[in-house]
Amino acid sequence: MDDDDDKKKIVDYWSENIAGSNPFSSDVYWLAIPAVQERYQKKACANKPYSSWVEYCVKEFLGVAVPVQRMLSIGCGTGSLERHLYSLDVFQQCDAVDISLKAVEIAKQEADKLNITSISYSAYDIEAMELVTDRYDVVWFNGSLHHIKELEFVLNRVKQALKPNGWLFFNEYVGFNRFAFSSRQREIFQHAFYLIPSRYRRSFQHQPTTNAHQTIPPLPDPSEVAHVDPSEAVRSQDILSVVNSLFEIVKINSCGGSLLQFLLSGIAGNFKQSDPQSMLILNMLFAIEDALIESGVIQSDFVVVAARQYSLVS
Repeated sequence: MDDDDDKKKIVDYWSENIAGSNPFSSDVYWLAIPAVQERYQKKACANKPYSSWVEYCVKEFLGVAVPVQRMLSIGCGTGSLERHLYSLDVFQQCDAVDISLKAVEIAKQEADKLNITSISYSAYDIEAMELVTDRYDVVWFNGSLHHIKELEFVLNRVKQALKPNGWLFFNEYVGFNRFAFSSRQREIFQHAFYLIPSRYRRSFQHQPTTNAHQTIPPLPDPSEVAHVDPSEAVRSQDILSVVNSLFEIVKINSCGGSLLQFLLSGIAGNFKQSDPQSMLILNMLFAIEDALIESGVIQSDFVVVAARQYSLVS
């Protein structure tokens, strides 16, 4: 398959699987579980009293500089990040791009509902997009950087597009490419999965009206991942090294997800605050993941990073 075919497949996939669609529903998506989302954001904020990683980045690193003149959001999807930034009065103007025209159209509609005129949405492939030099105070990626194959090319353009001392913020999956986990991590997945009682493994993945239960952890086949969406985690494990080679990384916050992302996939709907027993199981999984990451057995597959242009002043 050539690059043009890959791009078409990527556009088609993300036109169908936009935020809020089935792959991200509360019954199947790990981060749609309120307790998991709360834990994730707490880690993303380095346990500081902010409501989200976005507010953390704004308050901790931009501070009194807001509202900045101009921001860029790459891989904006349906626009939740930009609307959040707008609500925090972070920018005077924000440009936002995504490869999916359908997602961009939804983002525009949602901004129009709020009478927001300071966000400009466009459908572009960032790997082929020109960026104006010294244009932006901040560039954001929210779960989109791990879909970029040409990391060096794109991040070099981002570096050039940032003003001197400008900021790069991202919330990303940085684990194994295409989820090609090590045999050790796959073994851990299996052991942890079997600690989940059967009644909490009811599957909502395909036929939520049935009583089908998952019997094995739903770990993806890397070749199938590439076939379905050629952009998915295409060079995720290279992100931090490439960013480090081009920017000054000021802060990396580990958010976990190394086990939870797939342990809870398809069965997320079983874990509800109204069911105390399900919360006990969830807290057990939290403790297992934390212990394995802190002991260095596995890495944190999700991170929030604040990086900036190297200072021109010594």
